[in-house]
Amino acid sequence: MYLSEIELLQSRLEAEHKWSESELLKMILSEDANSKRKKEMLEGEKYYCCEQDVLQKNFSVKHFSETCKNPDGTEQERIKLLSNPNRSNYHVVCPFHHILVEQKVSYLVAKEPSILVKGENVSEYEKYLTTMADETFNAMLYEWIVGASNKGVEYVHIYYDREGILQYCIVPAEELIVFYDSVNQKEIEQVIRYYDFTVMENGREKILKKVEWWTKNDVTYYIEKRDGNYQKEAEKIGHWTVVKENQQELEKKEHGWGKVPFVPLKNNAKELPDLKMIKGLIDAYDLICSEGTNSLLDLVDLYWVIAGYGGETANAITKKLQVNRAVQISDSSGKVETKQVELPIEGRIEWLKLLRKDIFHFGMGVDTDSERLGNAPSGVALKFQYAMFHLKINGILPEIKKALKSFFWFLIEDCNRKNTTEYDVNQLEFRLNLSSITDDMEVVNMINASKGIVSEKTLLAQHPFVQDVNSEMEAVKKERIVENGKTGDSTENKTTGGRKKRTPKNV
Repeated sequence: MYLSEIELLQSRLEAEHKWSESELLKMILSEDANSKRKKEMLEGEKYYCCEQDVLQKNFSVKHFSETCKNPDGTEQERIKLLSNPNRSNYHVVCPFHHILVEQKVSYLVAKEPSILVKGENVSEYEKYLTTMADETFNAMLYEWIVGASNKGVEYVHIYYDREGILQYCIVPAEELIVFYDSVNQKEIEQVIRYYDFTVMENGREKILKKVEWWTKNDVTYYIEKRDGNYQKEAEKIGHWTVVKENQQELEKKEHGWGKVPFVPLKNNAKELPDLKMIKGLIDAYDLICSEGTNSLLDLVDLYWVIAGYGGETANAITKKLQVNRAVQISDSSGKVETKQVELPIEGRIEWLKLLRKDIFHFGMGVDTDSERLGNAPSGVALKFQYAMFHLKINGILPEIKKALKSFFWFLIEDCNRKNTTEYDVNQLEFRLNLSSITDDMEVVNMINASKGIVSEKTLLAQHPFVQDVNSEMEAVKKERIVENGKTGDSTENKTTGGRKKRTPKNV
């Protein structure tokens, strides 16, 4: 017998003699909010929005060591803070994480993905998919992958609006606690979603929480009271309600999907966020850039060394130098000389170059400012430049296809129920049209060489000009009908690889 995570938590509370749904929720939410994983998710979002740790550092405050005597006569070294209000405190934020995530997501889904249907007589199925894979879907997919890259995993929630129309939206992973089956850890058994809302109390704003507890067939809503306990807003209700008129009475019936309506997209098999590998490197780069900028802003171009001159302050000496361009020295052995402050810029630049190289290497991205990138603009050498980047992409590609299949299961179930169709999600094949830097002529030549070997639909999916394969197939069919009508040929060109060559009327 296997115990689920919920059952284990209940056992803990029963052992402490304080079992109740409210106590269970408080324990679950507290442990989740303070978990290392949720903190890493928030960090990934912050760095994507350029809210990096360097912004919290005060460069006008320095730590220094001082030896102090204790009352018993012994000496002790202590670290003290020295605040200098005249010191510059500018922060340089270098958005490497944002660039790497955008580079990755744009490469994956800047072009619309192709959804192919396997089997025969599937034209109606393809038309339905064309209507569903619209701009809203593409925007959601882009946001979905960004969230997964920042947090390690991101979720899409499927629901019905008040008009009974199927809708979907991104639900931030930091708001969710997901419980998988205790045996294989593959199927989602339950999901707890919690989020803040604001109420007014004695003229002041107070933040409380709302909780949704989802299972495979129902959902229960809770609300946090002012004393910190949780109270049910409603008993268990279905994922959606069907209202029928039965003998002039409205009959409501609750329904469930049989699955928890949240679809995860994992960044990789271990759900590691992209920031985890490079956060320390980015922080070091930010610190060096910020410290160098503040040192340059505070730099005094020249300073004077005056020997044998006494009796006046530095301000008085400075004024005489500015007005008279000279100063009188009372001591015959005195002298005046200027010295210039030099910053160790060359060493700092070399260190920044090394950090930048490591950020793109361990972040598995492509540094487009690299001098090596322009030496071989095409061919095998270009693919070599993308080698590490492709390793990262190959980690998320199967996760995207798996998530899309789970997502479309809900859409197809909705269509089958409303339209009495019998579409099968297992007939779908998802292909991402990657936006890699390639030689388009090489790709087109390879497509032409593959005619008669590979199906026309597959070749169209690889063509650099084609974004929506199903729409392109329809356009090709229409053009062939028009061409055959003009030439008087009633036989459709069935040659694999494209339409007939058209002879121009005016040469």
